[in-house]
Amino acid sequence: MKEKVKQRKPLKIPVFVAVYVSVIAVCIALDQLSKYLIGIACAKHGTINIIGSWLTLFWTTNPGATGGIFTNLSWSNWLFFFMTLVGIPVFGWLLMRSRTRSVWGQVAFAFIIGGTIGNAIDRIYFAERGFFTGEVRDFIRVEGFFGIFNVADSFLVVGVILALLAIIFFDHDSLMWSIIKERKGKKQDEDENDTTDK
Repeated sequence: MKEKVKQRKPLKIPVFVAVYVSVIAVCIALDQLSKYLIGIACAKHGTINIIGSWLTLFWTTNPGATGGIFTNLSWSNWLFFFMTLVGIPVFGWLLMRSRTRSVWGQVAFAFIIGGTIGNAIDRIYFAERGFFTGEVRDFIRVEGFFGIFNVADSFLVVGVILALLAIIFFDHDSLMWSIIKERKGKKQDEDENDTTDK
């Protein structure tokens, strides 16, 4: 007898789309607003200490990924443009697919889409540099961390962590549930075989 994993009733598609388009819009707004306001503050005060010298706001632009990865590639702008072009539809599909799974995955892919679009806006255009420079505004510096990052990067990292947690633990068809069901199935088969032998 197969055990059914209890599933939450998914939101209707129009409600689901409205909720997560709103979440994505908030992610983008927070990213762009923080870049604008911190840019003004750092232009006026220079480096701003938040928690001593451990957490500071330090204004810079980054032509690479989080932490300056791929900075020295001459074609990095096209690489990120292609990744964004491919990534947003893929993450959008994963977000829709997560509608029948856990909320963890839904929030995860909404964060990833919001973070991706937030940084893509910078790469396409921001006022200080013009169009299609490929640079992203970064301002959060943590001592001992490998680079300077921004709010969009934070959404991306948190989104990836939540997505992994959903895939491993929280989706109704997660790896953990699959292993548990497989073990229970084997145990039931062994019990049935023992009963038959007797």
